[in-house]
Amino acid sequence: MSPRASGATKRRRTIPAIDRLGGLLLGLVAGFALLLLVAPSLIVIAISFEPRAFISFPPSGFSLRWYWAVFENRQLTDSILVSLEVATLVMLAALLLGVPAAFASVRGTFPGKAGANAFLLAPQMMPGMVIGIAMLFFGAYVGFRASDLMLVVALTVFCIPFTIRIVMARLAGLDPRLDEASANLGAGPAETFLRVTVPQLGPALLAAAAFTFIEAFDNVTVALFTSDVRGRPLPVELYYLVQNDSTPAIAAISAMEIMLSFVVMLVIARTVGLERLGR
Repeated sequence: MSPRASGATKRRRTIPAIDRLGGLLLGLVAGFALLLLVAPSLIVIAISFEPRAFISFPPSGFSLRWYWAVFENRQLTDSILVSLEVATLVMLAALLLGVPAAFASVRGTFPGKAGANAFLLAPQMMPGMVIGIAMLFFGAYVGFRASDLMLVVALTVFCIPFTIRIVMARLAGLDPRLDEASANLGAGPAETFLRVTVPQLGPALLAAAAFTFIEAFDNVTVALFTSDVRGRPLPVELYYLVQNDSTPAIAAISAMEIMLSFVVMLVIARTVGLERLGR
């Protein structure tokens, strides 16, 4: 065998070994990253079952005591109801405003379209604290005090880019010829939108609604500056509770929020399929 052929054979043997080593290293890095993301949530869930009246990990036993304590606390249950109400209103407002905005961004042709798109998506690039403080100063300037309404407005401003981006991604993958066919069959723009476009947007609308609801329900940075002190949402109530309480009730509430997010994502994955959202 010539030296050139021998060298080629060695290279062919070396390449699969390098590929296997690279795959192993990539798997280890991905597993470590996943552990860093999941471990804090698992620790919080484990602490929530601690039977004693202080936070301890690993827990000394298993008890649902602090889950019952959450629902026996009137202040916490009122905060949960406020958060549910606010999150629902924000979700509806984001859909009502975000879907037409996404439709105009993808299908519309008008001067300044690029600038309008940047303006609509700008809140996504701002920290929630900046939006919260801006809304607080704006409210003080126009005489609009912190309230549930201000909280809904501020969270809608903060969350609407999520809706716009998700719906835009879905709209970009739709065939515009379907709308043209509907128009050729005599349907008007409104009927075409409701009977042709909206059904195709179903996966994106469901995902946008879920993400917006979870973000509005869990958001503390915006709510801290815009919520009413007489009816604080759950994230703000937890913020103050952490400063004065060290019982596993805090972990129990956090565990319920984690499980709520997991259930919502599981429902989307089973009914819609996460891989379809960007199509």
